[in-house]
Amino acid sequence: MEERRGRPKEQPPQEKLSKFIRVYEDEDMIETWVYNLDKHPNGPLSVDIKYKTGAENRIKQRAKETKQIKKIARQMKKINNKK
Repeated sequence: MEERRGRPKEQPPQEKLSKFIRVYEDEDMIETWVYNLDKHPNGPLSVDIKYKTGAENRIKQRAKETKQIKKIARQMKKINNKK
C-alpha cells in the first residue's frame, strides 16, 4: 500500500476559457448561449432560440391542458368544500 503524506504534487495551471458556447436542447427548442467573459463576466453575451417544427402547436396544447387541469381542480375544491 502506498503511503500518501505531505503536500500533494502541484497541478499545472489550467487555462480559463473566456469565450465559449453552450447549447441546450429540449423537445420544442434549441437554445445557443454565447459567453465572452472578457466583456460580460456575469452572464451570456447573447442567447439564440430556435423553435423546432410543430413546437407552437405543442406549446399551445400544453397551455390548454394546464388551464383545464386548473379548472378541474377549482371545481373539485368547490365540491369538497360544500360538505
